[in-house]
Amino acid sequence: MDTDDLRTFLEVADAGGVAPAAQRLGISKSMVSRGLGRLETALGAPLLVRTTRGMSLTEAGMTFYQHATKVCYEIHVAKQTILPAGELRGL
Repeated sequence: MDTDDLRTFLEVADAGGVAPAAQRLGISKSMVSRGLGRLETALGAPLLVRTTRGMSLTEAGMTFYQHATKVCYEIHVAKQTILPAGELRGL
């Protein structure tokens, strides 16, 4: 499971769809869709219900969203922790 796919999933859930997530991430819609497909295949469960009017999270998607958020946050903290002393940090 790729952490980039986790971040893509989180962005789709937060943005409310593939197109807005692709725009936020600066990648094509097809790349976002492929990332979601890889993630759903790896998990063996659908995370999103896609319709012509938008998308919504499945029950599995809602549960996975909570855990994926924590995982991505912990990865971010770990990266910040190993920065060499004296290097600039922050937003």
